[in-house]
Amino acid sequence: MTSQNFLLFNIIKRKKWHYVAAALSLAIASLFLFLVPTIGKLVIDRVISSDRVVREDFPQWLIQMAGGADYLSENLWIAGLAIVLVTLISGLFMFLKDKLAVNACESTVEQLRNRLYFHLHLLPNDFYARADSGDILQRCTSDIDTLKEFLTMQVMNIGRAIILLLVVIPLMLLQSAWMTLLSLMLLPVVFLFAVHFFGRVKQQFLKVDEAEGELTTIVQENLTGIRVVRAFARQQFEIDKFEEKNRKYFNLNIELMRLLSRFWSTSDLLCFLQTGTVLIVGAWLVSIDMITLGTFFAFLTYTSMVIWPIRELGKELSEAGKAVIAISRIQEILDESEEADTVDPVPMPERLSGNIRFDKVSFAFDPDFPVLRDISFDIHHGQTVAIVGPTGAGKSMLVQLLLRIHDYQQGSIQIDGIELNRLDRRQLRHQVGVLLQEPFLFSRSLKENIRLSDRAASDGRVYDSAMRASVHHTIENFEHGYETVIGERGVSLSGGQRQRVTLSRTLLKESPILILDDTLSAVDSLTERRILKSLMVNRHQQTRLIITHRISVCQQADIILVLQNGRLAQQGTHESLLSESGFYRQLWDIQSGQKHDFDQDTKIFTKEGQDYVPAK
Repeated sequence: MTSQNFLLFNIIKRKKWHYVAAALSLAIASLFLFLVPTIGKLVIDRVISSDRVVREDFPQWLIQMAGGADYLSENLWIAGLAIVLVTLISGLFMFLKDKLAVNACESTVEQLRNRLYFHLHLLPNDFYARADSGDILQRCTSDIDTLKEFLTMQVMNIGRAIILLLVVIPLMLLQSAWMTLLSLMLLPVVFLFAVHFFGRVKQQFLKVDEAEGELTTIVQENLTGIRVVRAFARQQFEIDKFEEKNRKYFNLNIELMRLLSRFWSTSDLLCFLQTGTVLIVGAWLVSIDMITLGTFFAFLTYTSMVIWPIRELGKELSEAGKAVIAISRIQEILDESEEADTVDPVPMPERLSGNIRFDKVSFAFDPDFPVLRDISFDIHHGQTVAIVGPTGAGKSMLVQLLLRIHDYQQGSIQIDGIELNRLDRRQLRHQVGVLLQEPFLFSRSLKENIRLSDRAASDGRVYDSAMRASVHHTIENFEHGYETVIGERGVSLSGGQRQRVTLSRTLLKESPILILDDTLSAVDSLTERRILKSLMVNRHQQTRLIITHRISVCQQADIILVLQNGRLAQQGTHESLLSESGFYRQLWDIQSGQKHDFDQDTKIFTKEGQDYVPAK
């Protein structure tokens, strides 16, 4: 069994009895529907015909039970009522089929959507680094909808066509083998034409889906980065880019519609040709007394009941192929490995102390280009550590290793004497408060955003954390205060306000280890001073790692780590690092306004460790 088939079986098995009941309801509804032409045939041949057919069989017994042929010929409303009742029963079972199928389908799709969303939250960062967010979004929406349509419509329509053939062909053969052959002679042609044609259409469907994914990605990127687009006056460029992709999507859809219109017109011609053949040849056979008028009526009705669903069957099979593609795209995500954890993790203490040791730690995505090399240092409980260095020095990677977003490849990292890779990732992250470089806020109220780190936090704790982040009075000045609902990614707030709201969210957690990654880059000096002062309250109850480029932050730290080119270049206090030459002293000179000959004394290192030389 392929992974796609296994996924399909796995997601429908919980509602398998609903699907079975829906199939039985469909079979019963189809059976009653086929009784309509049979009743018409009996009435024509055995009731109203001047040359009545009389046989000793079950239909004749029914006629006698209803009062006899003479009585029924004078009361044709009885036959009409029988047709109405049979049609009504068929409709009731069809309604039951739809109700069962829709219920099962919606439940199945809901489970799959939840499973997919849950799985996405468990995937490692490596997946998101190489995945296209627009493509992921389409798989979670458009592909799920394709599968939903398949389970709701295609499965039932394919089942209906199969039941039609299984029920109607024996009924037709019992009445006339020659008329059965005549009525179904173009059926294989219609079916094979539909299968062949929709095999071609499926490829066009794929092109349309890919174009839709490209269009979705452009829209998503532009909505997310609208301020960047405007800042660089690139609106027209992005509009032209969108129009180009939209035109491609339009042209592919037009081509798809052309293919479909060719199919429907040709298949309509074949179906009408089949019906016309039965009508003409059947009328001639009636005229030479080869078949009865009732038989002619029944076969003409049977032909119409069979030929059109079979025409649709080719389309449904093609749509089933489209659904298989959708399932395979969903399966690709579900096949992605979740973040790996130690099989038998060490039990996590109820609250960590916050003692951290790095011992010759190295990490690289590519062995030829290491990100971190032989990093060693010790941090004790309650210490505040500032991490500085040029852009690309590996500061953020240090934090990512500590959070087990990535696992180190050489050396050892210990927290409270426990090897980091022996701790469960999720339990570890519960005890670490972190604020990464890019502040992210959800489209919810400010209170909900702050409470995200602790759903049970009281309003008082929320207000206190906002005060510590120097954002409480800013929020209070909004019309709706903490109930203010912000836009996507917090676009209704300034950069500094977003940073402070996310900082208050992190501070609310009150974790034993706090990590701040360039948290105060967008706030002014006065606000920074207030925040630093509040952070120093009870500072020794929490181990803090602060990535920063500001000397004012470093001055508050117990230890300063200086990273350059993935190595620990310097380590010490503010005073000790000022007494020696190096990056930290250069940073101090620049930010304190000291006069220097930058051509001689000051070297600003790039990621590769080379001096920056302006282009002449």
